[in-house]
Amino acid sequence: MMQAERSTANQLLRVAMLARVVYPIHGFGGIERHVFHLITHLERLDVRIRLYVQLPPNLSDTHSERSASSYDNLAMPVKDYRLLRYDYTSPILRPNSIPGRQLNYPWYTWQLGLAAAAAVRQGEVHLVHSQGLCATGYGALRHRDPLLSRIPFVANPHGMEEFRTPDWRKWLAYTPFRWLYAYGHRCADRVIATDACTRHDVPRYLRVDPARVVVIPSAIDVEECLGLVQSTLRADLRQRFALTTRFPRLLSVGRLERNKGYHILIAALARLHPTLPPDWHWLLVGQGKEEQHLRQQAQMAGIASHITFTGRLDDAELHSLYEEIDLVIHPTLYEGSSLVTLEGMIHRRPVIASATGGIPDKVFPGRNGYLVRPGDVDDLAIRLHQALQQVDQWPHWGAESVRIVNSTFAWPVVARKTRDLYEEMWNER
Repeated sequence: MMQAERSTANQLLRVAMLARVVYPIHGFGGIERHVFHLITHLERLDVRIRLYVQLPPNLSDTHSERSASSYDNLAMPVKDYRLLRYDYTSPILRPNSIPGRQLNYPWYTWQLGLAAAAAVRQGEVHLVHSQGLCATGYGALRHRDPLLSRIPFVANPHGMEEFRTPDWRKWLAYTPFRWLYAYGHRCADRVIATDACTRHDVPRYLRVDPARVVVIPSAIDVEECLGLVQSTLRADLRQRFALTTRFPRLLSVGRLERNKGYHILIAALARLHPTLPPDWHWLLVGQGKEEQHLRQQAQMAGIASHITFTGRLDDAELHSLYEEIDLVIHPTLYEGSSLVTLEGMIHRRPVIASATGGIPDKVFPGRNGYLVRPGDVDDLAIRLHQALQQVDQWPHWGAESVRIVNSTFAWPVVARKTRDLYEEMWNER
């Protein structure tokens, strides 16, 4: 019998976490933050994590694996980690471009699988948990090794953007990733759906047995977000963006890409412009290749003076800015779980957002905002007009948003659900 198969009644549960990126060393995105908060909150619940993750981009290393002792100065969220090489492309090919990912991901997930399998065979972990595309390598090894199949394996595919894009060119380019997703997650004992309303997407896209699907929401760290708010920053932002005399102050946050639907919102605002208060203002936080197109669209629509492209803001600036606006609008065409929606909600803001991905589990029409049909200019204009007629309800909507987050989408709640799943799976074994 393997050491890892012995009862954990008198020892801490040990989990191998397979990921590609983690905040802060790999950036500030949603998956980076998810991995960071998940492992830090699980550690607080006496779950011991060994994190397998790629080398930081500023480090050059030809070795396939380095232990924690090799890089003592990294600000990693856990003490036990293994760093693996991800980028095997040439300098002229961006490692996370679509061609770059097609080359790098299969090899990286295979190296992850080998490392995790070695830890399982040596009795160093009780369970394996993968994030995104990182399930495939370990899944392939586990599928062929009865020894590995006796240790629980849970996988979280996250937003599965590769299955949702309406762009046929991206759809073709993403074909290898869809295969990697489907194969890896069919090898897992449990597959996590990040929202109840997207639970059926997992069997639909990945052909996973519905009985293996469990809902554990993506979450937000409430204390961290609210702790970033600074009174001096709020005053600076009011002055920088001339917000004092503006109403309503609208906010959108995200990459400036076509799939975020900002061109739809510009069209809706242009349609509403004659009926909007004279000092309305929309702040768009983010960077991306669509910025010039959006600026031109706003100029042609005659509303450019009402729009500020803020560029990227740091965390403290962003969360301080949430406190200075009136309404969050997220007009995305397709979405995963949507961290941006949760951020607006925890700052007590009403939200107008597209009814896609996990958003319908967070925004409830007439309770804390409105849902709109993705890509529908008319529907977005109608719901925005409707919300502006109910300004007196916004404080109640904001309070309901906070209640929804604290009861379902706060990290302490989600981490406990994750730990409970681990224990349930272990007991089944």
